[in-house]
Amino acid sequence: MALRIALLLFLASHLSVSVTSRSFTIENKCDYTIWPATYNYQGSVDTTGFILEKGEKRTINTTSSWIGYLWGRTLCSRDSSTGYFSCITGDCDSGNIECSKEGVPPATLAEFNLASDGGNDYYDVSVINGYNVPVLVTPENGLCKSIGCDIDIKKTCPTELWIPDIRSNDPYACRTSCQKNQTRELCCVGHYQEVGIPPQECKRTIYSGTFNRGSSVFAMIIIIAIVIKVKANDRRKSDWDGKNIEAVVMLKRFSYVQVKKMTKSFADVLGRGGFGTVYKGKLPDSSRDVAVKILKESNENGEDFINEVASMSRTSHVNIVSLLGFCYEGSKKAIIYEFMPNGSLDKFISEKMSEKMEWKTLYNIAVGVSRGLEYLHNRCVTRIVHFDIKPQNILMDGQSCPKISDFGLAKLCKNNESIMSMLDTRGTAGYIAPEVFSKNFGGVSHKSDVYSYGMVVLEMIGARDKEKAQKSGSNNKSMYFPDWIYKDVEKGEIMSFFEEQITEEDDEILVRKMVLVGLWCIQTNPFDRPSMSKVVEMLEGSPEALRIPPKPLLSIPAIIVQGSAGEVEDTSGFSKPSQDTSLYSEEAVQDITEEHSLRSS
Repeated sequence: MALRIALLLFLASHLSVSVTSRSFTIENKCDYTIWPATYNYQGSVDTTGFILEKGEKRTINTTSSWIGYLWGRTLCSRDSSTGYFSCITGDCDSGNIECSKEGVPPATLAEFNLASDGGNDYYDVSVINGYNVPVLVTPENGLCKSIGCDIDIKKTCPTELWIPDIRSNDPYACRTSCQKNQTRELCCVGHYQEVGIPPQECKRTIYSGTFNRGSSVFAMIIIIAIVIKVKANDRRKSDWDGKNIEAVVMLKRFSYVQVKKMTKSFADVLGRGGFGTVYKGKLPDSSRDVAVKILKESNENGEDFINEVASMSRTSHVNIVSLLGFCYEGSKKAIIYEFMPNGSLDKFISEKMSEKMEWKTLYNIAVGVSRGLEYLHNRCVTRIVHFDIKPQNILMDGQSCPKISDFGLAKLCKNNESIMSMLDTRGTAGYIAPEVFSKNFGGVSHKSDVYSYGMVVLEMIGARDKEKAQKSGSNNKSMYFPDWIYKDVEKGEIMSFFEEQITEEDDEILVRKMVLVGLWCIQTNPFDRPSMSKVVEMLEGSPEALRIPPKPLLSIPAIIVQGSAGEVEDTSGFSKPSQDTSLYSEEAVQDITEEHSLRSS
């Protein structure tokens, strides 16, 4: 029986010169198993071969400048006696699922030349080495055209070029004329091209018309795609009218009527915040509970909304909240994501640990959040800096697994970009890194998230508790960091602050780790803070390897600000609007800046 024609979809994302890595989401829409493979001429790919069952998809990454191609292998198997892996079509003769060579024709090729020619990206689907599976390449950004080749082999391929299935005698691939008869005339181009034959001397053969019409269309699409791309790159503003959002965000889009229905007309409120209200709901035709975030209606162009949806749609990690869909109808915007039964971290701690601190649970939460941030900073296709890490934006599932949420202030940047340009201050008072509101403290980068994470960890273990600070005799006017801890640190009695709540030696080790990691993360100078990769290593490593960090410079109070600003409340993403950072007193900023400059000189 002939293989039914379907699609092997190569979805190319980030076809723009502003990123430093690329991703391809490869989805098998065929009715049979495909073994995708890659070959590099320039640059590299993080995998050279794998398996995709029907309906499965996988994302792979390439370097920013990459020349190579992707293809799908079919009818693959492993010899039970030798263990040698091989395929009927597209085999790369490696003996393994991973490839180290070019694929053997016939094979449909998706060819790419990314950013190597003046920053432009070129791509096409080629049948110059034969045809074995239908392939479609679709850019995610919606500015370039899709391109592909999907034919009925029995109708398009001449019977003498068939590679037939011996069981049914139907074709499962189409050879080129050169692959059938390796003559100078027929092998002018392609895999068996003879050296020294100029392309202009290649003559048409009796088979030239087989794919000719389709190839002409492809060439036209490639040219149009390049022109559209170049023109689009000259644009300075995005036209977020809601019509092209699905080209940027590959998620299910719901209508506002559907959103209203899934929340039972917004009956069950989970929380309210400065950006909107969160409701509990159920997916249509499903018993799955979801959280539906309804953003406040606005006449703005929706770039912040696109930012959050696009950021979350690029993530897939156990410690990142899963985005399930969105709604965008004019001023009505909603985000649908997985429901977290244990609520936010601040509520979880106050409700679950009001009487007894479960240090192992808190430690696991700290590790989970650190892994989630490390993923955002280092293992996403494009680095994501969250800019609003706080307990209210860390949600807890039924197994007390923490998940980072609320990407409304997040910013995407190049993975090798150390310093980011910021036109506005973003974040919540008490968790904002010093450099975010004043460039005198250094450049804004992913280290700004590290600072916020450190403040969260210290708050989790009670080191930012106002009552404890008063009991310890700390100066209540300076709550930028838990300075009273350093009194014990300087005496070598780092754990005395927690001695009433620690009953086991294992707990003492965990608390010591969290204290030291938290203090390292809130260093005033961003360069003194560890990366999130290092934070994970510190938390999971030996406590003996942890050094006591230097005492950070006193800075802007996180709880109390003396002066006209009065008290600055700690804020919640679901309960209160984000604090306006302009409430910080100018005198406080000036004093800190001068002290920072003196210590740096």
